[in-house]
Amino acid sequence: MEVSEVEKEEEDRLLNIKKIGNKCPASVIVLLIVKWLDSITFSGTHGFLVLYFLSKFIYFNNNEIYLHQVFTGLVIILTFVGATITDSWLGKFNAFIGSNIFLLFSHVLVIIKEVKSEDTKKSQFSMVLAIFFLALATGIKTPSIFCLAGDQFPEYQVMERNKIFCFLYLSTVFEKFFANILIPLMMGNSCAYKNCYLIYFSTSAGILTFNLGTFIYFRKLFFREHPKGSKLLKILKCILTAIKNHLRHYSWKTPRRDHWLDWASEKFSENHLNEVKVFFRMLLFLLPFPFLWALAEKQTSEWILQSKKMNYSVNGYPVDNEDIQLFFNTALLISLIVVEVVLIPLAEGLQIHFSLIKKMIIGMSFIYFSSLMTFLLELHIENSPRMMPGSRESFVHILNVADTSFQVNFINGHFFYSKMAEAFEEVRNYERIYLDADQQYFHVYINTETFFKGKKILLEEKMTYIVILSGRRPVYSITMVKETTTKPDKGVANVRIMNLLDKDVYIVMSADTYNLTKYKGISSELTIRINRNINLLCVIEKKEHVLELGLLQFGSSYIVLLLKDTPVLTTWKTKKLEIKPLSIEWQLPQFLIMEIGKYLVIFSGMEFFYYEAPKGMKVTMQALWTSTLSSSSLILYSVNYTTSLPKWLEYFLLSTILLALIISCFIIGYCYQEPVLNF
Repeated sequence: MEVSEVEKEEEDRLLNIKKIGNKCPASVIVLLIVKWLDSITFSGTHGFLVLYFLSKFIYFNNNEIYLHQVFTGLVIILTFVGATITDSWLGKFNAFIGSNIFLLFSHVLVIIKEVKSEDTKKSQFSMVLAIFFLALATGIKTPSIFCLAGDQFPEYQVMERNKIFCFLYLSTVFEKFFANILIPLMMGNSCAYKNCYLIYFSTSAGILTFNLGTFIYFRKLFFREHPKGSKLLKILKCILTAIKNHLRHYSWKTPRRDHWLDWASEKFSENHLNEVKVFFRMLLFLLPFPFLWALAEKQTSEWILQSKKMNYSVNGYPVDNEDIQLFFNTALLISLIVVEVVLIPLAEGLQIHFSLIKKMIIGMSFIYFSSLMTFLLELHIENSPRMMPGSRESFVHILNVADTSFQVNFINGHFFYSKMAEAFEEVRNYERIYLDADQQYFHVYINTETFFKGKKILLEEKMTYIVILSGRRPVYSITMVKETTTKPDKGVANVRIMNLLDKDVYIVMSADTYNLTKYKGISSELTIRINRNINLLCVIEKKEHVLELGLLQFGSSYIVLLLKDTPVLTTWKTKKLEIKPLSIEWQLPQFLIMEIGKYLVIFSGMEFFYYEAPKGMKVTMQALWTSTLSSSSLILYSVNYTTSLPKWLEYFLLSTILLALIISCFIIGYCYQEPVLNF
């Protein structure tokens, strides 16, 4: 009786909260404003903290992938812990405030470190602490804000709640869009002589403080459900009771019960047993999704590899990587708005209604179609000829392995070409140099604010060259070699080793020994099988070193530069460009279909786990759903994908596995007894 009175009181408070137009609660408007402002601060925080580690603490340079995986694992663990505490004792409103405080504290730690500028163990510990608080804020924030928004509506306001969930999710898409604008701006040339990190984190901390103050100021507008203790603990007790009773009365004389949890009916109410059954059904429904997101993330990473073989141009105009990302994300934002504003209302007007599970199945189908398009595009790329320089043209591939960035200029009479070559940048396109004759001399100049150097080079038409910028302050050098066009045989990879040391180097192989003379030693191409990690013996001044080439991909050519031999051999490996004339814009359709599919699945899944979760466990179930998204990178990291297969075959297998997962999700969804919700 006492519980029903509390529930009635909460229902009265929910109906009496301040609303705009008698439909939309004022608290939800505040929540939307805070979330969209929050997306500005949250857009690049993780990436900036990783960059901060890599730039300030050099020992993390070779362990970027480990740092990312540790952060992801920490987010998953803290998500479960934070969700349980939120549902049981803290409440969604207080949890959201707490997550903002943790995020603000992580910013403050970075700001203090930047102001003091001391690279001590104490400052390193403060940065680890900053990442911990960032992970804690990430784990609590998303599940809490969706559940808090859903709590502001009575059960009958399904359509209004649906729209608010949509706008909350669109803020995460806006987050990516904003990050593509903000991060290049912060890390660009305009920030070269300022403290980018201090500027970014100070601005972000100011917005966070404003959000936190706004949220607390309008706290009276919010409906806040009072936590009633740990529901998860009650579920575990129910499960243990059912197992004990079942084992105690296990006999052929004992009448069977409809469900194994019914063995706990003597101690727990029927309503509680139904909640536990729903909990298990939702766990079963969750099972395929970590693997689905892992395959979707794998496809996204494959797009990057595929894009390296495509021509970075849109309508014939060359574009940078930042420009293409901004273009794709802008197209995505417009597409999602069209889906939500035009297509879904059109379907409603035609009396076409879908349950949340059906929406997820449709989204999965979109992801599958996107993988098929990737497979077909890869086939087209493989069958396309390599892009070669035409008459009165030369291609130049600039590799900068020096300790600084250079402005590179090609000058000859009326022709002038300029490019910023970042240190150790993975170049995606050739630089096209136009000639006045079948061969022509050019002056190449490299410069920084304190350094200037030039060199005269000869370029021939229809030829491709590699220009290597190397050295350490104050001595830098320019080396130019012709690029070979030999295609590796089936099942092997080609490796070209270049010696940039001031010493002779000997590469010892089973069949022969190659002598690379100092400064310009260039090996003939080595034909190496790729079914294992390759290590070569390298002798420098009678001292033996292990030259680790890593896993080489079938059908690819690599350039390995020897940079330093003390105290250990330091190298840099890059894949040789194999650009096809196909424009990068051909990746846009598969990108949009994939992202629209992910939007339907993620957005519908968040609604589904809010509606279906037992009362008092909504944040926990929402956290389980968001954790499937985070766990995908851990699955990818733990599984070794074979690289001995052609890419088109790998894409075909990827789409086939995706289809199998969609079928399994369809079967689970078909068996799941979901209430039909009309939107």
